[in-house]
Amino acid sequence: METSKQKTFSEIVKYQREMRGWSQARMAEELGTTPNRISSWERNVSVPSAYFREKLCSRLDMDAYELGLVMEPSPTIPTGLTEDQAATLTPVMEISEVVAEIPASEPPPAPRKRIFILVPLIVMMVVVSAALIAYTSGFISFGPPDPYPPHTGRLVLNSTLQQPDPAINWQEGANASQARCLFKNNTYVAYQPLTGYFHACIAQKTDYTNFAYEVEMTIQQGEFGGIVFRSENSIDGHFYLFRIHTDGSYWFYRFADNSIAHATLLDQGNSKAFNQGLQQPNLIAVVAQHDVLTLYVNRQEVSSIHDGGYTHGQIGLLAGSMTAGPAEAAFKNVRVWTL
Repeated sequence: METSKQKTFSEIVKYQREMRGWSQARMAEELGTTPNRISSWERNVSVPSAYFREKLCSRLDMDAYELGLVMEPSPTIPTGLTEDQAATLTPVMEISEVVAEIPASEPPPAPRKRIFILVPLIVMMVVVSAALIAYTSGFISFGPPDPYPPHTGRLVLNSTLQQPDPAINWQEGANASQARCLFKNNTYVAYQPLTGYFHACIAQKTDYTNFAYEVEMTIQQGEFGGIVFRSENSIDGHFYLFRIHTDGSYWFYRFADNSIAHATLLDQGNSKAFNQGLQQPNLIAVVAQHDVLTLYVNRQEVSSIHDGGYTHGQIGLLAGSMTAGPAEAAFKNVRVWTL
C-alpha cells in the first residue's frame, strides 16, 4: 500500500495558520515575534529555535512530531507477528559463538586461549559503549577542542566552506544592488559592490545561544570584513556585528535594524594581532556566554563586554567598504562549539 509523504514543518505551520484564519502578523503577535520570522518559516528559509518550538507547540496545541519538527521513529519489528515470530527476526549471537568459528581441520583451542580472545573483545565493547554514551551526552567531542580557555564545549559545526551545506544553508545569490554571497575557489565569499555599505551572508539554519565561533578570513578587496552572530532573523537586522579593517582597527555593534545609523557601538579599538593589508589570512572569533561577549583575533583577546541585547540566533560573515568599493572577503574553516 502506498503511504503519503509526511508534510514538512513549513507546510504544516502555514496550514495551521490559515486554518485559524490568521495573517502572518497575527501569528507573529500570538508568538511574540515578527511577521518576517513567520514568513521565513513558511518559505523554509529558517527553522524555529528551541524557544519558539516550545511556544508553537503550546499555542497550536500540537507536539513536535505533529508540527513536522521531528521524524517518526521507524518500527524495529513488523506488526502482526507473534513474540516467537518476532524473536526469529533478531537472533542474538553469543560471544562464544564468535570464537567457536574455527575450521574443522584445526583442533579446538584450549580454554586459556579462549579467555585471551574474549577479554580484549569484551574490553573493546565496553570502551566503545562508554565512548558513545559520553559523546551523545555531550561530555566528549571527536573533533578539535575548544581553543578559547577557560571555556570548554562540544564541536557542533566544522566546515571548510568549500561547498554548500544544506544542513547549515549559507545564503547564496545576489540582491537588487548586486551584493552577493557565493562559493568560489573553495571558499565562501561575501561581496558588496557599493561604497559605504557592507553585505552580510547568514547561515540560515543555525541558532546558537552560548558558543565559541571562529572562521578564517581573507579580505581581497575593500576595507573590512567580519562576522555576525546572535542574528535573531536574517531579515530583521537584529544581530551583533564585529568588523575589522585592513589596518587592524575594529568596531563592534549591536544592530536594531538594517541601518548602521541606528546601531549601538559597543566597542572599538585596534588589534596588533591582526595581519594587516589585503590577501592576508586572519582568524577572527567570538565567545558568547550569556551576556559576556569576548572577541578574538588570531586567538588573542581584543575585547570583552557585557551586553544582553540578544541571547541567541544565527551566525554570518560580511564584507564592506567605507570609502573604496567594491568589497570582497573570502572565508574558510568555520567552527562552532556550544558551551
